[in-house]
Amino acid sequence: MKLAVLAGALSLVAAPAFAQPSGPAQHQGSDHGKMQHDQMAMKDYMAGMQQMHQSMMKAHDADADRAFALMMIEHHRGGIAMVDTLAKHGDDAELRAMAAKTKAMQQKEIGELQAWLDRHGGRTPKK
Repeated sequence: MKLAVLAGALSLVAAPAFAQPSGPAQHQGSDHGKMQHDQMAMKDYMAGMQQMHQSMMKAHDADADRAFALMMIEHHRGGIAMVDTLAKHGDDAELRAMAAKTKAMQQKEIGELQAWLDRHGGRTPKK
């Protein structure tokens, strides 16, 4: 199922490239450098989401509370990866500032969840 979701997402990334007209008309009013840059950004976003999903699946725990904390840590790490991708590829200063706040909040919440896990059996998932 995860592979099907990833394949679908990647096809959405690739679809615009295949939909481009061929010949001289393709060069009128287009910025190929920006398109290429945006495609690289989407590739980085997809890689980050794939890593987050894999890490969340490995973070399962027999206890529902611990499972939540473990999976949310990985979810927040995925959010941080998205912020890092925006920092690498994004241009909008306002959005970059919002993303920096998001990263700080995600890091704070990871610390809180890790502290809770430390008080409730440790950070290693228990099957």
